Amino acid sequence: MISLASLPEKLHEQVWRAMQPGEEPVLVARPKLTVVNRVSLPYIFFLVFAIFFVSLWVFCGGFAALPFLALFIALPAGGVWYTYWQMQRTVYIITERRALVVRATGRKGWQTLSWPLTPGLVKERVLRADGSGDLILGYETSRDAEGDSTTVPQGFFNLPELRRVEQLLLDIAPAPRG
Repeated sequence: MISLASLPEKLHEQVWRAMQPGEEPVLVARPKLTVVNRVSLPYIFFLVFAIFFVSLWVFCGGFAALPFLALFIALPAGGVWYTYWQMQRTVYIITERRALVVRATGRKGWQTLSWPLTPGLVKERVLRADGSGDLILGYETSRDAEGDSTTVPQGFFNLPELRRVEQLLLDIAPAPRG
C-alpha cells in the first residue's frame, strides 16, 4: 500500500491526531482515484441529463436562457468535482486495534470514522474486475425533516487491493469466542 510519510502534510497530521497513544499503523491505504465511482454516480447521471436538456433547450429555443442553464450543468459537475476532491484527501488506516477512515469534509473540516477490530467487522464486500472494491464496515442512519430515514454505508471505498486489505483485517481481528 503506501507509507505515512508519503501523505500530504495536512493529511499526515490528521492521521496522527486520529490514532490513540501507542497505536501504530499496520496498513495505510488511499482510495483509487476515479471520477466515476459509487459516490459520484448520481451526480454523473444528473450531469448527463443536464447536458442533454441544455443542448435540447439551446437547439430549440436559442441562447437566451443559457446563463441559467449553465447553472443547471454546474451543480452536478460540482458534485462530481467535490467527490473527487474528497477522495484525494482520504486515507484508510488499519492498526492492531482499529480500522480508521480519515477524510476531509470541507475546506478545513476533517472527519474520523473508527471501528474496533472484531469478528464480523466486514459487513459487505464489493469486488470489481480489476481487484479494487469497497469494504463496508458499518452503516450510518440519518433522518430528514419529514422523518424518513436513509442508510449510508461507511467503510473503505475504492480500495486498490481489496482482497489483501480484507485478508489483513481477518488476520488481525480476534477470533470469535465460543
